[in-house]
Amino acid sequence: MADTSYNFDGNFSLRPVQDDDYGALAVLKSLLYPQHPSSVKSMRHGDETRDKKILHQQWVWKKDSSILCSALYTQWEEIYHPQKFVIKIYVHPKQQGKGFGTICYDFLIDKLKPFDPLKITTQIHEPHQQSIRFFEKRGFKHAATEKESSLDLTAYNPAKYEDEITQIDQHGFRIITYSDFRKEDKKADYKVWEFEREVSPDMPWPDPIEVPEYDIYSKQILHHPKFNSDAWFLVVDGDHIAGLNNLWKSEIPKGINNGLTGVRREYRRKGIATALKYNSLTWAKNQGYDWIRTDNADTNEGMLSINIRAGFKFMPAWLVYEKVLREEQ
Repeated sequence: MADTSYNFDGNFSLRPVQDDDYGALAVLKSLLYPQHPSSVKSMRHGDETRDKKILHQQWVWKKDSSILCSALYTQWEEIYHPQKFVIKIYVHPKQQGKGFGTICYDFLIDKLKPFDPLKITTQIHEPHQQSIRFFEKRGFKHAATEKESSLDLTAYNPAKYEDEITQIDQHGFRIITYSDFRKEDKKADYKVWEFEREVSPDMPWPDPIEVPEYDIYSKQILHHPKFNSDAWFLVVDGDHIAGLNNLWKSEIPKGINNGLTGVRREYRRKGIATALKYNSLTWAKNQGYDWIRTDNADTNEGMLSINIRAGFKFMPAWLVYEKVLREEQ
């Protein structure tokens, strides 16, 4: 973008984000989502490894050392379409209700016009009811719900589920860590990427999910600051990956997050997902973590059932809202 700033009046000015804004952005996001704090390291990693085809631009209003507003448009790589966009607006809690959200929204819509967007999406945390009303007023419709849940690992009893972990031995399968799989197979990283590429389109979501090309996946996932190959678990049939469950480091001490739980179609209905989940929970408890979180689409009844049985309790959900500007031809 050629513009360097966008002035609405003498006190409010949006300008493109700069390298020294990351710290203040992390503070702003943590104020808005205290249970989901951001880190400078993770934000930098995301910006540095983003696929070049993704149209992404972010602006901030900074006063003194604090960012009071931020507005961005981007595109989801996993459901990429050149004319489908995601927008995010962050307004400091002390500045909300003063019209800054409206200004940021109008600003983003203006910036997106040259790209002739088909659809604009945003994601809202359920407690932010004001944000829900804001976007519904502008024609956005609720499209999906991602239910987040948490398990108290201090109360989790691994012995209760030991049989469900070991029962996959009856099928001749093994559960191993990603670290050990790398030692066994020189193509381990490629096989994990190939596995994710195969199972991701089956994940319930408004648009089909597609994993990026291997070089992008490797940079974004396998070199992410929260990646830990000892916390990824695979069920293998010989040297073939049948299922996978991965855990990710959290910004909050004593906590860890569950990412993907996936099983290849031909291996489903054999207890693999259940065994992987309980195996991961046992590992996390033994590592000294107090809690674990996960999120699933509310239509993913299979995983929701496994989580509820393990003792997960629902937290506020993440709501996906969409505005279709015109239908695809």
